[in-house]
Amino acid sequence: MSDTNFSYMEVSAKRKKRNQFISVLIIVAIVLMGVIVWGWIELQKSRNAERIKNALNSQVEPGFKESEGGMEPPIDTGTLTVQDTVPVAVPPKPVVETPAPVKPPEPVAVKPKPRKEQVKAVDLPKEPEPVAVAPVVEPPKPKPAPVKPPEPVAVKPKPEPVVVAMHKPDPIPANPTPKPAPTPAKVYPPEDLPLPEKPEATEEVKNAVAAIPAPAMPAPTAATPADGAAGSTNFKTGMSAYRQQDYVNAIRSFSSVPKPVSKKRGDADRDEYVQANFLKGLALLKVGHLSEAVSAFQNVLEYEKYYPLANMNLGICYVELKQYAKAHQAFEAVVRDQSFIDPAAFDDVMQRTKYFWALAWTRLYKNATNPDKQNFYRQQAMLKWKDYEVWFSKNDKYKSENLKAENYLKSLSSL
Repeated sequence: MSDTNFSYMEVSAKRKKRNQFISVLIIVAIVLMGVIVWGWIELQKSRNAERIKNALNSQVEPGFKESEGGMEPPIDTGTLTVQDTVPVAVPPKPVVETPAPVKPPEPVAVKPKPRKEQVKAVDLPKEPEPVAVAPVVEPPKPKPAPVKPPEPVAVKPKPEPVVVAMHKPDPIPANPTPKPAPTPAKVYPPEDLPLPEKPEATEEVKNAVAAIPAPAMPAPTAATPADGAAGSTNFKTGMSAYRQQDYVNAIRSFSSVPKPVSKKRGDADRDEYVQANFLKGLALLKVGHLSEAVSAFQNVLEYEKYYPLANMNLGICYVELKQYAKAHQAFEAVVRDQSFIDPAAFDDVMQRTKYFWALAWTRLYKNATNPDKQNFYRQQAMLKWKDYEVWFSKNDKYKSENLKAENYLKSLSSL
């Protein structure tokens, strides 16, 4: 279990304890509130009972006593309103002597009633009237204040557990709108530019051609009558001139080699003709005759379909002639037929192929006027230079070419 899950369990335990503690506090508060309300109600009841008891004790017990001469009917002298007031002393009236004094009757006590009532006054003798004692009327019981029931305490719902490091997926709409399919980027094939008036080989081409080693002398073939013997002599003379870097005489001698009738591999005349035209193309490259070199390499490929070295040099010529579509096809043929390359010359052939292939796309980018094409050519050039660096960036043998390739890639990436 991860640390994140441990921390989540600890947080959940703490929240659970805190919620339990709050619930206990709420219950205790409700109980205390109920006890206080109950005690206050009981206190009010006891106070009201004591007031009633005191009011009853302060009144005189009811009782009537008959006089000796009999009970005289009471004279209705009016009504008295009983008020809850303190009795006031009435000054005595002057006593009138009578032949037979009558003993005053005892004061009549009025039976208390909870509410106000009218009491008939008793005819009193003319002697000093006794003080009428006003009964204490029980005051109205105060209505207890309505007790509001305790408001229910809102219990907060438990928070949902937080899921750590999880993403809630977006709800899927009922009718999802289909997204439009992305429009594929346009692919522009390489194009050929007009031939220059005076094509001249650049320094890059001259350095690449200069690195081509001198070919070995082929094994002597059996002498053939007439044309065969002359052809062999011209080939040998051209080979000698080529090794001595006499490219003009080498071109003249190789051009004198006759064209064979048979295209079958293994035929002496056919093989000699293919080799003579290949060396003739190299010599023309070294002296800067690019168009004639293209014709020589095309003669080679007419008789020998799988010839990577001829395709490589043909592609270099096309790059200098601004025929980039044809150069692209020639370099593709080199990669296709790389199994026919001599292992000793494999690195040199593939280095020049990949270098000039990337250079062709770079020049296409620089010469393009259409913005879409220009962007496409720039991307292709960057891919080709990156492919070149994968193969040869750590090879010190091609240090100068590797530095140029790196500068080309930087200039394209900074745009």
